[in-house]
Amino acid sequence: MNQMEYRFQFSPEVDLDEAVGTLRLSLLAAEGPYGEARVRTEVSFTVEPMRAELRVSGATGVLEAVTQIFTSLLSHEFGRDTFTIRRESAPTAVPAA
Repeated sequence: MNQMEYRFQFSPEVDLDEAVGTLRLSLLAAEGPYGEARVRTEVSFTVEPMRAELRVSGATGVLEAVTQIFTSLLSHEFGRDTFTIRRESAPTAVPAA
């Protein structure tokens, strides 16, 4: 399965806790068309406070929906110039022995 990761990096004027709240709202919005269980099992995120970065990863259309909702909400809440987005292949997890 091909995992993707979106890295949202924020400028200093963005409160990272507020951005996390906006991401949680995006996850909730994606539950409408996809259902809670699917969103919870197919999308994950991590917070990198020292880098002012949120990483959202997954392997499905659910990931695309969440990141598009999140990007739109961020643009309206903080402004288009307060964050950047990079899309990368996510590191693959190695199964435990």
